[in-house]
Amino acid sequence: MLDILIQYAPNWTEHTTWLVIVAFIFAFLVSYGMGANDSFGGWKAPDILPGATPLECAKYTSIDFMLTQTASLAGCAAFMILSSCYKIPVSATHAIVGASVATSFYIRGNVGIKWGEIMSIVISWFISPIIAGVIAGGLYYIVKFSVLIRQDTFKWALRLCPIFMCFTLVVNLYACIFDGSKYLGLDKLSAFQALLVSVAIGVAGWAILTFPLKNWLPNRAKRLFDKETIKMQKRLEAGKAPKGHKITDMREPDVADNIKELPWYKYFWAYVPEDRLTKKVFNTLQIVSSSMLSFTHGANDTGNTISPLLAIWLCYESGYAFGNAETRDDTQLLLGYGSLAMIVGFVTLGHRTIKLLAHEMTIDMSPISGFCIEVGTAFTVLICVKMGIPISSTHCTVGAVVFVGMAKSTSEGVSFGTFRKICFFWLLCFPMAAFIGVGTTIILQQFL
Repeated sequence: MLDILIQYAPNWTEHTTWLVIVAFIFAFLVSYGMGANDSFGGWKAPDILPGATPLECAKYTSIDFMLTQTASLAGCAAFMILSSCYKIPVSATHAIVGASVATSFYIRGNVGIKWGEIMSIVISWFISPIIAGVIAGGLYYIVKFSVLIRQDTFKWALRLCPIFMCFTLVVNLYACIFDGSKYLGLDKLSAFQALLVSVAIGVAGWAILTFPLKNWLPNRAKRLFDKETIKMQKRLEAGKAPKGHKITDMREPDVADNIKELPWYKYFWAYVPEDRLTKKVFNTLQIVSSSMLSFTHGANDTGNTISPLLAIWLCYESGYAFGNAETRDDTQLLLGYGSLAMIVGFVTLGHRTIKLLAHEMTIDMSPISGFCIEVGTAFTVLICVKMGIPISSTHCTVGAVVFVGMAKSTSEGVSFGTFRKICFFWLLCFPMAAFIGVGTTIILQQFL
């Protein structure tokens, strides 16, 4: 099949080298935007059978495919970077799907677009924030009832921290190990074997915090508490008042004098203050949970850049956008390329969206709520990645922030004005990325 194409036009890709270079630039910008802010092919070239004559069609099919994928990267990159500048967390998955569908439809119409799969992906964008929110909110309620309403919250936090650590490790490691990297041989493990390894590591984490590091955990919390206290005192002595929140559509949660003597059911909506020393215990948990969330972000969102770029590269190298990419060494180089761009984007623009989620979305982002948000997001994203559903880790994070804020104190825990602004940009994401992608396609066509 491939020999027929090579015999017909062995050097056809020489005229598209510039397009590959442009694709690499746009791919870098997409990864840059994902790192600052937070795959999908349009259609497949038909097989060339022995004796078939539409060689000219096969030739232009390959070029059109490269063109649409490059334009899709442009649409995604433009919207991601623009949203980052305005501190709005949006979905790279959302943008790349919208741009890919639009550019493919513009070039070849309805041919090859799997609308059923597109609809399932779109539905997942609405369901995944709710799932992540329910998991994160439920976890916060567990912490609220087991730790925060106790008389000695620090003691109970120390008791339960190893258990929370075990749960975090088991959930995340199982999702990573089961059907995991073929390079590490993890794909050969059965579901039971993957669960066994995950539980073993989780129990080991529990045992380390319970016995060898039994004194280290409280000592670390007290050390962090003392450092924070000294820092606050120095600011007060210098006449610097504590920074106020920029949130205008919500108020500070009401705190009753007898908050820990309420009927149990009222804790579902009552705000329970989080002791500063207790927060420092959860700081250790948040380090682990944030590391896991960073892994899921790379596992899910790197594909938004690399899949279109890899398809372009394979098409340029062989004439076809399909093949066993996992066995190619250049695949790893492309993954490294996308990861590097994400790091650059995070360092230069990432602080803007982090500030919105941490200080403008909710009244109090503490290590306790951060831990619940990260575990809920990581759990949802990793499970969906294993199911092959390209969901948005950004959508999951925002959903988790909203539900945890409500678990803290119903409507007083969330800035719904900020949430509405984010949702508005989410609605713009698909059509804007599609519009930019089609516009880029029209421009690039002039040079072919």
